Amino acid sequence: MTVNNKKLGFSLIEVLVATALFAIIMTAALNIFKLVIDSQRGAIATQNVEESLKYFLEVTAKEIRMAKRNMLVCQPPIMSGKIYSTGLVNGNDGLFFLNYRGECVKYFLETSNGVQRFKITRGNNSSYISPAKINIDELHFIVRPEGGADNTQPTVTMELVAHAIGKDSAKSQMRIQTTLTSRYYKTN
Repeated sequence: MTVNNKKLGFSLIEVLVATALFAIIMTAALNIFKLVIDSQRGAIATQNVEESLKYFLEVTAKEIRMAKRNMLVCQPPIMSGKIYSTGLVNGNDGLFFLNYRGECVKYFLETSNGVQRFKITRGNNSSYISPAKINIDELHFIVRPEGGADNTQPTVTMELVAHAIGKDSAKSQMRIQTTLTSRYYKTN
């Protein structure tokens, strides 16, 4: 009678190769998972910046379009008979005008808790319009005055650069520029 002394099982080399392959596959899977998570964070940051700036543009566009001619109401910095004026506020560009409610309005940047935010002052009331999770890096106002050969309306061009506050991978930066005109047509 013959006895079969062969035992079935894995050799040490087979176990090491299988373990190495498993480690390589798991490392690749974790890297892919990390890339997906980072991409999702970046997309959410972009969406947050976009939504915040969209709200900012809606509010400011309505108020800028409805600005009225200043007739000795907001003195200074708006000259009498003008609709818009620009100047420095806290070392940054600021925009000044008389809104449709007869309030003197000032748009400018202000730093709050290390975050540069967009602030609006209407009369004696001030409030931030940009959230604390969005940093406004740059804000510029360019006013083209009314008149000229074609008797054009005054325009305000706003240039804005902002980014979401967070890790470097989630700091979605956006640059926006828009030009608005006043709807105020009365000449007297």
